[in-house]
Amino acid sequence: MRLPLVLLALAALGAAGDGPGPEAAPSGQFSTPEQHRCRWEVRRDALGSELRLSCRPPAGRGAEQRCAYRGEPRRCPAYGARSRQFWRQIVARLRRRRRPCAESGPLSARFCGPGRAPPEAQLRLVPPGPIPPGPTSAEPSPEQLAETYCAQRWHSLCTFFAGFWQG
Repeated sequence: MRLPLVLLALAALGAAGDGPGPEAAPSGQFSTPEQHRCRWEVRRDALGSELRLSCRPPAGRGAEQRCAYRGEPRRCPAYGARSRQFWRQIVARLRRRRRPCAESGPLSARFCGPGRAPPEAQLRLVPPGPIPPGPTSAEPSPEQLAETYCAQRWHSLCTFFAGFWQG
């Protein structure tokens, strides 16, 4: 199946505001209030950014924990000019948590918080383990196409055109 030209154009519109080209991916380490030593690094791809975290508890107090937070910080209007400050604030919030890999609310910088940027700009803990596969079909649904190829704000329009294209 070929995607309609309109769907691809809308996907491009959603990615148009992504800002300048690639920049150096930040990384570093910190300690939590419970003395866990954590290392972090940011990986970027076409879908957004992923902050990978690896924390070791003090000697003899458990196993190493690994987790990842994922989001689209480039959707925040201030991110382009203040990306270093964004990552510093995110790491500062993680540093204050007793267990950074435990489930809690989303992470965001003060200038990209709720009301100042879309919810996709916040980093959310990625659920551990593989995601079970859904039902397989020869042709993906219009909703799946919109989810894959369109920015969040264009989902309803992309779903409409994909449904129209599929008949």
